[in-house]
Formats: sequence, structure tokens, C-alpha cells
Amino acid sequence: MLCRGSRQPRLTFVQLPYHYRLKNRLQGVEKQNMVRQAVKSLRLLGIVPVSLLFGGTAVAHIQQFQASWENSRWLVDATPQHCALTHDIPRFGRARFEQRSGHRLEFSLYVDQPPVREHAAQVRSEAPAWKHEVNSYSLGDFRLQSGKTPLRVPRAQALRIYYELEQGMKPVIEFADWGDGRDQVQIALMPVRFREALPAFLQCTAGLLYLDFDPLSEQTVYFATDSDRLSRATRKVLEEVARNYRRQRDFRIVLGGHADERGTSEYNMDLSRRRARMVARYLRSRGIPGTAMESRYFGETHPQDPDSNQQAWTRNRRVTVWMADKQ
Repeated sequence: MLCRGSRQPRLTFVQLPYHYRLKNRLQGVEKQNMVRQAVKSLRLLGIVPVSLLFGGTAVAHIQQFQASWENSRWLVDATPQHCALTHDIPRFGRARFEQRSGHRLEFSLYVDQPPVREHAAQVRSEAPAWKHEVNSYSLGDFRLQSGKTPLRVPRAQALRIYYELEQGMKPVIEFADWGDGRDQVQIALMPVRFREALPAFLQCTAGLLYLDFDPLSEQTVYFATDSDRLSRATRKVLEEVARNYRRQRDFRIVLGGHADERGTSEYNMDLSRRRARMVARYLRSRGIPGTAMESRYFGETHPQDPDSNQQAWTRNRRVTVWMADKQ
């Protein structure tokens, strides 16, 4: 029994009744959940806190780069041989969808400060702040390369990112920072005004040469006016193609014949056919079997240079030699 005025002994945490210990734990969990909810709300508003404390432990800093909805733009750059749809990311770089004649759609990330080593990256699709009912989901894992263009995404994944933007979603590219790797970097592509740019981009890509394969590499040989004869320079290029095939034999060759705009469409189509056949004949004489080659003819429909002058006509009288995977 304690006397009046005597000090009551302090109970340790272990000695506290169970319900007191449980109450303290629940309060700690509740506090952590409140902080996490606050961080989530700030991110929806586009505000990322530098650091917060969860029970005394520092949370990794999230470096977020994205255009504001007021300044978000998608700009189209259109030429007869190349179409690009570019989105500026302030203080980071730019994202770009692009398609060249004879190639498929690609997505690339260009940076102002290039990384010096490879990094793992994840791409996911998030709902912007005005689409709360949609959950985020993964679009795949990728590797960031060193250099000014650390990320190049092939056609299948590029189309996935393209479709997400078209549906008003926000693709996010996330990776560890390029310094000590302690922070997370998030690059967001804003869907604002994406649809406004699509008609001009689609009109440009509709005029490009379409191929049903992805070229591994390509060479171009040129011809004199109204001729299918092989020049010395042309034979030199084709000799190199034949040597590469004899050395590897792990690709097929697709020939695309072209003509300039002068003459009728029917005549130019026949001339492009004769040029492609002449190249195929020469390659067969250098050891490439006919079963490893196929020819296509385009006439005047896909010029390298759309101008109407001697320089443009010289560039457009050609056969393109594509190396492609075996089917």
C-alpha cells in the first residue's frame, strides 16, 4: 500500500496493460495512413512533397516532370519521308512518336541531360486528376540506355502508349534517378490537346510508304534517267550486300523499285519493276538465292524528294534494298 505523497512507480511499455499498447499502435498506424493519404492527394493536384516522415523514417523523394495542363502541347512535324508528334516535358526533355517512310511507328524519349549508364524503367498508365474512377495499370518494363535518347519503344508498345493518350490517360515513365539512385523519377505524358494534333499526324503517316515488316537495315542504289542499267557505284553497294548475306544468311532481302515523276504512271510503274528485277538478277549472280529475295514496285508514288527539279529526280530514281528478318 502506498503512503500519501509517495511517488507512484513508472510502468514500462511491457508492463502497460494490453489495451494501452494496442491503442498506441493503432494511433501510429492511423497517423501513417493519414500521411499517405495526404501524399496521394497532393500528387493528384500535381504537387510532390520533397520529403515526409513516416514514424521517423524518411520517404524517398519523387522527382516529377510533366507539362502543366495549360501549357501541354503535341506538335506535328510532317515531311514526305518522316512524321513526328512531339511533346515537350519542361526541365527534362521531350517525348516523340515518329514514323519514317518504310518503317513502323516508334516512341522515343529525348533528354537534356543524358544518363551515363543503363537503368531499369517501368511504364504505366494513370488517370489524370479529372478521371478519378480509373485505376492505373502497367504498360511494361524497359531498359534506359545511355545517351541523348535513353528510351526507344518498338511498335507494339508505342501503339499502347499512343492509345492510352488517345483515351485521355496519362502514361508515366518511372525509374531511379541517374545520380545515386535514391530518388524516384516520374516522367508524365499529358493527354491534353493530344487529340487535337492527331488529324495532322495521321494525314502525314497516310502518305508514307507502308511495309509489313521491320527493316533491320537498308541500302539505296540509284539509276540514270529512263534506265535500269547498274552503274559502277550501284554494283559496289550490291557487292557489299551480297558479302553480308554470304557471311550471315540470317536475313531476307526485299527490293523496292522507284521512278521519278516524269512520264505516265503506267510507264513509271513498269520502269520501277525493271530496276528492281535488274538488282535481283545481279544479287543472284553473287550467290544470293532467289528464294531469299522478293521485289516490290512503287513507280512514282513514294519519292524521297517531293520537289520537281533535277536534284529531286536524281534521288527518286532508285531501288531500296531492305534487309529483314526471315519469315
